[in-house]
Amino acid sequence: MSLINTWGFMLDKNEIVSANAESYNIGTTVKCIEENEDTVTVLYKDVEYMVLKTAFKSRETPEFNWNDNVRIIAKDKTAQIDLICWHYNEKRYFYMLISNGKKLSKRYYANELEKAH
Repeated sequence: MSLINTWGFMLDKNEIVSANAESYNIGTTVKCIEENEDTVTVLYKDVEYMVLKTAFKSRETPEFNWNDNVRIIAKDKTAQIDLICWHYNEKRYFYMLISNGKKLSKRYYANELEKAH
């Protein structure tokens, strides 16, 4: 089974092969965009990392992607997805948003958001 287009995370910076390993935050949600024999290339927003295949742990696909325009249902306010995070206790994604150029401090779950048209 191919890992391309799967979402996941890495828990060990030592298994990141690319030179920019120090910029990766452990556990950050990434998307696999290329697969080779021993490595995968993953994307975090607009930054690519090459990692050992054994280090990549897949999880379900999030409902939204970075930079998606969304509407906060309860506030009827539009925003943009900035971060895609995993809540380890609840075992689901939450999202950090930007609205009018400012990062919002509240975390939002998928059921609180919808794609903006």
